[in-house]
Amino acid sequence: MVMSVLAEPTRPRTKVDPSLADFHARDVDFGLDASRITDWCGGDTWRTLYFNALSITFPVGERFFISSVAHFRNRITDPKQRAEVAAFVTQEAMHTREHVAYNEAIKTIADVDAMEAILNDHIENVVKKHLPPLGRLAVTCALEHFTAIMAKDTLENPPQLEGAVPEYARLWTWHALEECEHKAVAFDVFQTVTEGKKNWLRVRIMPLVTSNFIRRNAQFMYKLMKAQGHHRSPIAWAKLLWSIFGNPGPLRRIIPAYLKYYNPNFHPNQIDDSAVLERTKKLVDSWA
Repeated sequence: MVMSVLAEPTRPRTKVDPSLADFHARDVDFGLDASRITDWCGGDTWRTLYFNALSITFPVGERFFISSVAHFRNRITDPKQRAEVAAFVTQEAMHTREHVAYNEAIKTIADVDAMEAILNDHIENVVKKHLPPLGRLAVTCALEHFTAIMAKDTLENPPQLEGAVPEYARLWTWHALEECEHKAVAFDVFQTVTEGKKNWLRVRIMPLVTSNFIRRNAQFMYKLMKAQGHHRSPIAWAKLLWSIFGNPGPLRRIIPAYLKYYNPNFHPNQIDDSAVLERTKKLVDSWA
């Protein structure tokens, strides 16, 4: 599927005033304990595995998000929006750095480099080969919706991180907060550069992104299961699936919020996370 996009106009770069953004990046170093990589989440192998599989996708994914949004930076003239794009890029860069460190711990039990190679190959030989910049931005909008609703669910449901090693709990809380904070940035850039006229493209991309998102995460969970010697155990698979869809059940709970994306008039800010963000900001800001 190939979609046309107007050539990017040349504009002189203007300074960005960071104070105009409603959020900012927090430079936090978590110092994760690699010896707890298989059971850091309350001693629960399955909750831990779910989060570990997600972490593997983040460095490659967030570099893609940054490039997809930054490509259109010179089309943004509104000072507040420019500031929020800059804050988005900085937040995602910090997330990349911390998940690179996190994934170093995962490398003690599994071949993370091979899994990242799968993601890079898909981006280079499928996404970039078949989609122009606007299509890549639509992919980013879809994935940012996933990360935002999963982040909100993590913050609103403490049992997901119950009993977790503090450093890991802090990392996921920090990451979830900032994903919620910048959830509308890629979306708003898409609306600006399309003048709000290509919501059909945004909606059409989502099923493709969903299919790949589910497939890749299932693939990486399988590889982690195999690395830990659980992949041939029906009981282990039942426990993992129950953790994901039953209790605590993060992927079951996000389904209603996920479906909202298909409304042509959807905007990320229609999903209200203000209460949980207000509580979480005070906590996370004390760490930075």
